[in-house]
Amino acid sequence: MFQRPYYQVLKSRLEAPRDFIKVLSGPRQMGKTTLVDQIF
Repeated sequence: MFQRPYYQVLKSRLEAPRDFIKVLSGPRQMGKTTLVDQIF
């Protein structure tokens, strides 16, 4: 399966201690939902 370019960045930030809320934002149609689906 194709991995989005920010897959490793997001995965490492989600594995870090939770000191604050994490928000994934960006323009429409850039694959945000697909990226989150791949992580979880």
